[in-house]
Amino acid sequence: MAPPPTSFTPAAMPAFAEAPDERARMGRISGALWILASFITVANCYLPGAQHVAMGWVFALSAAIFLYGLASALGWLRWDRVSMKALGIGMVITIPVVGLGIFLTGGAMSFVQPMLILTLLYAAFFFPTRWAWPLSIELIFVAGTPLVYDGNAIEEAFLPTYIALVAGFLAATWVLVGLRQRLLEAELHQRDIAHRDPLTGVANRRQFDAVLQRELAARSSPAGGRRKGDESPLALLILDLDDFKTINDNHGHPVGDAILRQVAERAGSILRAGDTLARIGGDEFAIVAPGVHSDAVRNLAQSVCDAVSTHYSDAGTPSPSASIGWAVFPEDGGDFETLLHAADERMLNRKHLPEPARV
Repeated sequence: MAPPPTSFTPAAMPAFAEAPDERARMGRISGALWILASFITVANCYLPGAQHVAMGWVFALSAAIFLYGLASALGWLRWDRVSMKALGIGMVITIPVVGLGIFLTGGAMSFVQPMLILTLLYAAFFFPTRWAWPLSIELIFVAGTPLVYDGNAIEEAFLPTYIALVAGFLAATWVLVGLRQRLLEAELHQRDIAHRDPLTGVANRRQFDAVLQRELAARSSPAGGRRKGDESPLALLILDLDDFKTINDNHGHPVGDAILRQVAERAGSILRAGDTLARIGGDEFAIVAPGVHSDAVRNLAQSVCDAVSTHYSDAGTPSPSASIGWAVFPEDGGDFETLLHAADERMLNRKHLPEPARV
């Protein structure tokens, strides 16, 4: 059975480096790598055999890299407020700085070139595939620039070294992109488990609370002097099965579980893609329906009750009936507790009415 439509899907959730806190972490790690590169560059200038064009330029570039790295590592540059696209463009711009460092420290014999592997690992692991491969290709081109400007590159056996480097970069990118994808899939799977009711496949109480709070927050902030809720209502429906305990007692819990799954499937089949159906208790379900106003919520409630009470001949289970109550923001309440209480009270009042008059 396919899960009924809900307003949450794993793909819609920010995961891994897409989330703001992970982008902030990217900034700290990037800063640490730039700081490390600046120290290595300056320190290597004083080692025997080191080649460089001009110490002044090397120190100036190292100082600039250090300051940028420090600002990123300490959070002075707010990576969490920048989109992944902007971060990708920023890395495209900064990679040539590494090429400049290679030029200033000896070209084909540069001691900076091995540091490219850190840049590659960072790009391939933290950036999505659509950015990881272009960044890797750019790094490969930058690493090969000594072939253009260094007349001694061929004599110094740079070409075979470069070919091996290209193969290593492509292989490392392939491995890291695959690893990142597996980690991302595992994270999304865990999120799905944490937010979905295992019996019925719909959202659980945790996800219901989060969705309703999010929808209310989006409508409670002023917009041009008016609340957004005045233009975009929000309906909350609470559905409770009648005499479900009797069904469990007379037919057993496996039959009761089958009915709960059928109720979720039937109710979900008439909802829109943006609605959220959740199981919030043993035999109690809730529906969050954005955009449904007070004039339309009764029709939605009737449709849900009709779908739930449909005879189930395929599984041989009893046909359940349900009582349903509703509340609409902002008429029935402006916050989570008030809206939930209003819908629950309306449902309890209708549970004591004759079945045809429950909606």
